[in-house]
Amino acid sequence: MSEQNEIATLIHPDTDSLLRLTLNGGEARVLMARTTRMAQEAALIHQAGDTATAAIGRVLPACAMMGALIKEEAGRLTVTISGDGAGGRITCGVQANRLKISVENPQAELPPHPDGRLDVAGFVGRTGQLAVVKDFDKGEPFTSISHLVSGELGEDFAHYFTVSEQVPSLVALGCLNQDGVVLSSGGILIQAMPGCPDSTIAQLELRIPFYANISREIYDRGLRELAKAWFADFSPEFLGEEPLELRCDCSREKMRRALAALGRAELEDIRDSGEDTVLTCHFCRTQRSFDADDIASLLQET
Repeated sequence: MSEQNEIATLIHPDTDSLLRLTLNGGEARVLMARTTRMAQEAALIHQAGDTATAAIGRVLPACAMMGALIKEEAGRLTVTISGDGAGGRITCGVQANRLKISVENPQAELPPHPDGRLDVAGFVGRTGQLAVVKDFDKGEPFTSISHLVSGELGEDFAHYFTVSEQVPSLVALGCLNQDGVVLSSGGILIQAMPGCPDSTIAQLELRIPFYANISREIYDRGLRELAKAWFADFSPEFLGEEPLELRCDCSREKMRRALAALGRAELEDIRDSGEDTVLTCHFCRTQRSFDADDIASLLQET
């Protein structure tokens, strides 16, 4: 049996997806995401250690849910987490339920906590910022920034929504992984809509212990099953479930434009070196080579 097939027998059979629902006739909206297979694929692409994989498995569902809030199909979202932890910068891009992710130091490893939990906050950093860029191909992209509050990521994304988006939000993220195998990855986002009664918010907050162990819950059950169990008392209305996938949008042409942006002087230095130039995509690790003729062509255009 291949390694991929062995992993498939360990995880929940549901494919990666995003579930949308509202509660109490629209008083609150809920997004839930399963990103287990995507987290496993990204961990393999980046040859990530266990702590980096845990961070990837939290960032992916957060960004999938954040991207789902963009109403325009053409809208692109880029989330950059720049903390003072061992992992360095983490960047995740989202467009139309397609995600890509990069980690600056994916092999960085930290000792686990005494209870065995991976030190995700130490990997991400407890000081730094979370920057979100929304690009709709209409004018300048919109950028908003919030400070990291814990490095555990769930609290950091909740803080971003509450402070930068001005929407009271509860976020729980989790990744269950060990020895290079992602058993579950996912998250939940609950947002109070304008006019939501304090009593509804209080009742939702009482359920925080359920969400806190979401990686274990997603390992055992499907998203819709979980939502029915958690929100039975809130008249849930299911709006749909959409597939998620890890897919990089890099191309040779994009890398060519990146080379062109270096400017004529640097391109001439590359040409004069007589060596091929190899560029690597930070998201999918695909390498593309540009020879002397390619550089000469770029110089003719500048």
